Amino acid sequence: VGYRVVTQLREMGKDVVVVEKREDAAFVSALRDENVPLLIDDTRSPLCLPRTHVKRASAIVCATDDDLANLNIALDARRLNPGIRVVIRLFDDDLGAKVRDTFKAEALSSSSLAAPAMALAALDPRLVHSFRIGKHLMVVSLFVVRDGLPGLTVSQVRDRFGGLALSLIRGAEETLHPNGEVVFQAGDQVTIQASYPEYCALRVFTGESEAPAYADHDNFLMPGYRPTG
Repeated sequence: VGYRVVTQLREMGKDVVVVEKREDAAFVSALRDENVPLLIDDTRSPLCLPRTHVKRASAIVCATDDDLANLNIALDARRLNPGIRVVIRLFDDDLGAKVRDTFKAEALSSSSLAAPAMALAALDPRLVHSFRIGKHLMVVSLFVVRDGLPGLTVSQVRDRFGGLALSLIRGAEETLHPNGEVVFQAGDQVTIQASYPEYCALRVFTGESEAPAYADHDNFLMPGYRPTG
């Protein structure tokens, strides 16, 4: 989890300092190969966080696999830098709720975040992402435009099925947030976001209601699909 957070932040152009307790821990070599500033230290040491210049940091992500350690790191960071944004990985959901309310920190459970994605992948491997907005389960899926969709516009799919086109690949060109007047053509590759019921309705409309055993996202092809024409 920590390594993926570092990778994501660096891709967004942010400067990151990593603290790892063990020299032989996973990803230490990878971080050094990528020239990421890395401190081998015990966060329980009173000198550890000051060495990371936490007083000048905008945020801290506490991502160890120990709830108490993560909470201690967060409290120490807030003591040194009262304005720092704190994100804590916690396995105990009840503790997470209390931390959010009491310390005004983002407390996230890796298992809770992963559970919807894993459950939906078991139902339909064409789903590449899922998240909740209030009580609504939202999903993101890849479509190859064939039955049903050719001739419809981006706005027609949105108005009829609630599906938002996030990206459209046509030939070698990819367009993010395609204009509502764009007409889908056979062979287009489109990423669509919708609520889960809306997504299911759209798959029925395209004649793909039955989920495959796996999805080949690299080639946007589903097992059993045979090109026609």
